[in-house]
Amino acid sequence: MSDSVLQPGRPGFTFRRPVRLVSTQAGLEELCRELLAEEIIALDVETTLDWGTLCLAQVATGDYNAVIDVFELDDLTPLFLVLEDPSIGIIIHNARFEQSILGKLGCRITSVFDTLTISRRLRGYRIPGGHSLGAVCRRELAIELDKSYQTSDWSRRPLSNAQLNYAALDAEVLIDLHRNFQGEMD
Repeated sequence: MSDSVLQPGRPGFTFRRPVRLVSTQAGLEELCRELLAEEIIALDVETTLDWGTLCLAQVATGDYNAVIDVFELDDLTPLFLVLEDPSIGIIIHNARFEQSILGKLGCRITSVFDTLTISRRLRGYRIPGGHSLGAVCRRELAIELDKSYQTSDWSRRPLSNAQLNYAALDAEVLIDLHRNFQGEMD
């Protein structure tokens, strides 16, 4: 795979922000230079079904989404430097998972805004529907996420357009959740 812009893979499915597929070292380094200028970014990851191996990392800003195919890269250090930068807020849903997966690789994520924790704090721990990303997006943003690809085989290549679209959208919605929750917390 070479770095490219993804197109929606399902009829009627559209992103609000452009999506880049990053699958070269040069593409990752360019992306990370851009990310270092951001005040806040969203992060999501996809792993093998046993949660042992990182397969994809997705980041989103207010302007674009990027899906990083870690299987195609030799060195994730540029991404780790972004995620460890205390001046950049990292929006994650269920940050303990991402911190665990990336921590195994030596990355210590700092400055986390966990939408799962905030949802629980603002809505109560035992709210009907719960606090999964799908439930929080439905309740807070009136967005219905298709979670059917959540248990995909993320280690198998090539990834389908539908898998890549799913991955990108999971990061994109975190930017909107952050804005929504920030408005209530201010």
